[in-house]
Amino acid sequence: MFFTRHLSKMLFVMGLATASVFIFAIAPEWAIVNILRLPYSENFASNYFDQGHYLIYQHWGVMVGFMGVVMIVAAFKQSWRHPVVFYSFAEKFLMVLLYLGSRGFANESTHGFFPVVIVDTIVSVWTIGYWIEQRSMFPDPEIEDRSIVPRPKSGQKPIL
Repeated sequence: MFFTRHLSKMLFVMGLATASVFIFAIAPEWAIVNILRLPYSENFASNYFDQGHYLIYQHWGVMVGFMGVVMIVAAFKQSWRHPVVFYSFAEKFLMVLLYLGSRGFANESTHGFFPVVIVDTIVSVWTIGYWIEQRSMFPDPEIEDRSIVPRPKSGQKPIL
């Protein structure tokens, strides 16, 4: 039960890493050049930033940054975990597929996304492991009702 036992730690650490993408919302030009390592020149700036394309990076920074904040909250608030784990898996697994689909390893313009893909791959693999463990804990609720608390004998009131 490794994935289940350490789920809150994973949500917290990977949530912090995910929330760091807020930098794209705050300073898109700096992040594009220094994190994504896209080339910067005056020609690049006039043709790219003047057309408002940086709004896409700001939007991405806000969306993914808030995903990180929600993951951090889910690390402490158990009632948030199921929907957050599902949505974070969907968002992060899709990013990994997009990276691979764009030939990310062979495409120099996507090398800056590599740290993002590492975090997203870890979360995706962790989520799959977590779901496998959860399924193995409760194979089929119709067949057997499992409990960690001993069942009271007929006529007795439950201890809890």
